[in-house]
Amino acid sequence: MENRKTSYLIIALTRLLKGERLSFIEGAKNSNQYFCTIKNKGIELIEVEVPNLTNRGYHLERRLNLTDDNIELAQKYLERLKGKM
Repeated sequence: MENRKTSYLIIALTRLLKGERLSFIEGAKNSNQYFCTIKNKGIELIEVEVPNLTNRGYHLERRLNLTDDNIELAQKYLERLKGKM
C-alpha cells in the first residue's frame, strides 16, 4: 500500500462492494474525502440523508449503485489500489 489514504480507500471500496452501507470509515479523520475520491473515479454512490439521533442534523449513508458496469468499475479501481493491475 502506498499510504494511509490508499488503505482507507481500500477499506471503503471493499466494504461497499460487499453491499454495506457506510456513513463513515473507522479510523479516518475525514471520511468524506475518501468518498469524494471514489466518486471522482466515476464510481456511482447512492447517498441518503439519515437524521442524527442526538441532534437535528443529518449524516449521509452511502452505498454502491449495484449496476454491473458500476461494480466492474469499482472492482478495477480496487485492484489498481492494491497494485494488482
